[in-house]
Amino acid sequence: MTGLEAIFLGMVQGATEFLPVSSSGHLVLAQDLLGWGQPDLTFDVWLHFSTLLAVVIFFWKDLLSLTKKEALVILVASIPAALVGLFFEDAISGLFGSTKIVASTLLVTGVFNLITANIIKKRSVEKESSAISFKQGFFVGLFQALAIIPGISRSGSTVLAGSLQGLDRLKAFRFSFMLSLPVILGASSLQFIKVIKSGAISQINADFLFAAVAAFLTGLLSLHVFKYVIKKARLDWFGYYCLILGSGYLLFF
Repeated sequence: MTGLEAIFLGMVQGATEFLPVSSSGHLVLAQDLLGWGQPDLTFDVWLHFSTLLAVVIFFWKDLLSLTKKEALVILVASIPAALVGLFFEDAISGLFGSTKIVASTLLVTGVFNLITANIIKKRSVEKESSAISFKQGFFVGLFQALAIIPGISRSGSTVLAGSLQGLDRLKAFRFSFMLSLPVILGASSLQFIKVIKSGAISQINADFLFAAVAAFLTGLLSLHVFKYVIKKARLDWFGYYCLILGSGYLLFF
């Protein structure tokens, strides 16, 4: 992998990790279209820690003001994704090798975004919702578990779930990304342990650093973009984009 390839993949990861378009789906399709091989595990871990840092910085005020109950709701809501990742890791990893499956699941992400946009637009006057209950949080967590499938957007799924549970758009946005922290941290930590055991940590070079910076900066930018779009209730933009990308890939590649 060249330095430019590493930076490009870092930008793709950062831009699509937080926008409701599926970072895993975009990376799989980008690598296939450009003829690049699958990045090694060390590179993947490096990028995920970079995007994790972007979330922490973007939501640092919310993190500092978390109540004990809010923290517990987040932990409980993280259980479904943790269980799916633990028991179905091999099966899910196999899906990354099928671009047709990824393109098909992007269509699902597109539909999710259109449904969310429709829900938000129907609320002509949106009042701030009350504190998130354990039941609401767990429901959102189930959708996060679904998003382990490549091509299904984690943020798109969880914002939809939050909207279905009556959360106002900004609370759904905030909870979606607060909920991502335990999952990203847990998955990245497990991958990092594998990297250390395999001795692959010695492969880290300047290209990894450039990719990490690219992922971090584009990640911060995409968080601001997503917040703006959800305020404007225009998730249908991402919905149509995913439908066009997924169907276009299925038809022409």
